Amino acid sequence: MSATAVITEANAVIREGWKVLVEQLGLLKATQFVVLLERGQGDSVKEIAEYWEDSSIDEISNQVMAWKAKRPTSSADRRPVIA
Repeated sequence: MSATAVITEANAVIREGWKVLVEQLGLLKATQFVVLLERGQGDSVKEIAEYWEDSSIDEISNQVMAWKAKRPTSSADRRPVIA
């Protein structure tokens, strides 16, 4: 795979990840999450892996959906995503 293809694929994953974060958390919390990850302290990949441990994708999805169903919705959190 060429370097350009790798960068293109990485950009696609980043865009998809951001879209999912905003859909699930809202713009404000998604931004806060990314800022916390980018602080450069600790190993965020390790921390996320430890948090979810051996959970399957379905288990993680179910937990996120349950959390989302419980939280109040805010119009401020539902701004459109600019891709």
